Amino acid sequence: MSLNTLLNLIWIVLPAYIANGTPVVTAKILDMIDLDRHPIDFGKHLFDGKRIFGDSKSWEGFFAGLLAGVATGYVQNVLVESEIYLYRGVTLSFGALLGDLIGAFIKRRLDLEPGEPLPILDQLSFIVMALAITQLLNYIELSVLEYIYILIVTLTLHVITNYFAYLLKLKDVPW
Repeated sequence: MSLNTLLNLIWIVLPAYIANGTPVVTAKILDMIDLDRHPIDFGKHLFDGKRIFGDSKSWEGFFAGLLAGVATGYVQNVLVESEIYLYRGVTLSFGALLGDLIGAFIKRRLDLEPGEPLPILDQLSFIVMALAITQLLNYIELSVLEYIYILIVTLTLHVITNYFAYLLKLKDVPW
């Protein structure tokens, strides 16, 4: 894979990356200015007695991530002058946030607390759902090899960015 191909793939999925990372920053900002976050699951439990998602998944983070990802798609549209980036901005962002929620749901069912690691699911659930929705709506066409490259790049970038977020005290754990 050439560097140009790699950078092009990152460019294509950038709204998903931005949407996925924004809630962490949003939570830290809200904590710093002492504003409450509102859990997406409204603090509710399922029939199994476990929280649906947990306190770490908030409406504020969801909407901030969606807005940041859509704004990224808008900027891409302006730079490249292709409307497809507007559609991708929406679908990749929404899909990334939905994928992260699905990952949190699975972790709660497995009795893992927010912040506890579940390798692979933690790193890839957001991008898999983002790509699935976007491809389902025909806003992106990827070969199997390109899909695999994105998964490998995402896994690598996720580990690196989480470590930096930990160093910057945006996260309590380095994963």
